[in-house]
Amino acid sequence: MFGKFLKRLVLDALDEHTPDALFYGERQIFDYLDIAANHFARATGILHASTELTTVEDQQAYDLPPDFIRLYLKNNLGRYFIKYNDGSVYSWPILAPYERLYKTNLTDSRETPARFALRDKPEKESLIEGEVSEDGAVDDKGESALIDEDMLFSTTNRVHARDVVHNTTRGASGFVLSVTGETECRCALFNDNGDARTGFSDGDAYIIQPAAEKQIYLDAPSATAGHTMTVEYVSVPSLVYTDYGFWRFPSRTCQAICWGAAQLLRMPGADINGMKLAGAVGGMFQDEIRRVKQEEALHILRHRRRGKFGR
Repeated sequence: MFGKFLKRLVLDALDEHTPDALFYGERQIFDYLDIAANHFARATGILHASTELTTVEDQQAYDLPPDFIRLYLKNNLGRYFIKYNDGSVYSWPILAPYERLYKTNLTDSRETPARFALRDKPEKESLIEGEVSEDGAVDDKGESALIDEDMLFSTTNRVHARDVVHNTTRGASGFVLSVTGETECRCALFNDNGDARTGFSDGDAYIIQPAAEKQIYLDAPSATAGHTMTVEYVSVPSLVYTDYGFWRFPSRTCQAICWGAAQLLRMPGADINGMKLAGAVGGMFQDEIRRVKQEEALHILRHRRRGKFGR
């Protein structure tokens, strides 16, 4: 379901015709849609993603993408695991508490890890600051291109979707939607009032604030570079801040998220994390969370029964 339909559903739930009728601008509607969508994804765990990390000699900690919520796959003993490949052989390191690995204090490098932990990245990422080298006007999808020939957004100056971006020349701010090349990323940028989109012009100064990240922390430093770790995880939804952005949710779930966002707009003090959304609109949101959780639990139960009886 496209972003413009999501906005329409929110406005219909609020019995309003246009965003101008609200105290909030267009960006604020997308903000509340994202809050509701994030809560839904965290509560149900129905969105999954995968990332591949490459080992570096003598390195022990590896950054996970900002959309990481928690690990997804468990072994038959109920332990979370990742897939590790040394170029010829696969192994399956299991999750352990960070405190245990810290106290074990293995400093000699190992070829293959047996365990790993999850931790918050202890260092704050540096701001990425630069100057736009080519015009990036708002296109018919509502996106604008940030192009800087002096940056390497995929490697050295690493940028991710959900990073906050500011055009300090125009006094506008928004989010990175995707990285489309080493020197280009696509953004949703709004003016200070959040009611009009804007873009980038050659010479504009910008700042990108990296999103917070978690890390995979191995039980010992890597002995060899070039091995791969595949991490399957529960993810937050993609950003929908344009008329043609969309989530990987079914239509019924998108409608429920719109109802939840409308209730938050109606009652800004509502506690979505504590599930204290009042009224029919908020109730629809909670009902959809319960429905999806029940369906997921039933799916897991059936899967386990098939495995137990060999069906």
